[in-house]
Amino acid sequence: MGRKRILSEDEIMKVTGEVLRQEGINGVHFKKLSAMLDVSRSTLYEYYKNKDDLILAYMKRMMDEMKRKVHSISMEEAPNHRLYLLLQILLEHAETYHIDQMIRELQTSEKNLAMFYRTELHKDLMETYDMMMNWIEEAKLQKVWKTDVSSELIGDMIFHSILFSNRKKLGVTSMAEQLFELIENGLANK
Repeated sequence: MGRKRILSEDEIMKVTGEVLRQEGINGVHFKKLSAMLDVSRSTLYEYYKNKDDLILAYMKRMMDEMKRKVHSISMEEAPNHRLYLLLQILLEHAETYHIDQMIRELQTSEKNLAMFYRTELHKDLMETYDMMMNWIEEAKLQKVWKTDVSSELIGDMIFHSILFSNRKKLGVTSMAEQLFELIENGLANK
């Protein structure tokens, strides 16, 4: 009898994320994941009691990672550079937008936990939004950006960039660079 393979949480989360991105919540099955991870289904059940438990763990991890990255932006950076870094983080973690939809689709007995994560995500996003708006105002006060453009419009462009469908085609870095170029310099040939 061969030794049982021990999985890391990172391995499980990486494969879960791939399946969620490609096939959505309904594509996540322990049979598929176990084949991708080259383990038996029973091995996955040692880590998570069911598919919903796994998806909730994935969502929580995504939320925590995004929050950690946002809070790691140094206040020593110029406000416009902080906003560029925030834009990159938002684009990298665009999946967080889909957490709300995923929670609605879960058929879990852990509905309270799912709703807690949804509430926490909303609080984190509102905290991030407020921080972003402060940085936009700071960029205007420091005369890095014009004051005659609506701060809310700038904020909406940054915050809602996760909805732009070109993210996958262009890639996160290229899209962040191009969007930020538009925000800072506009479209006019000068």
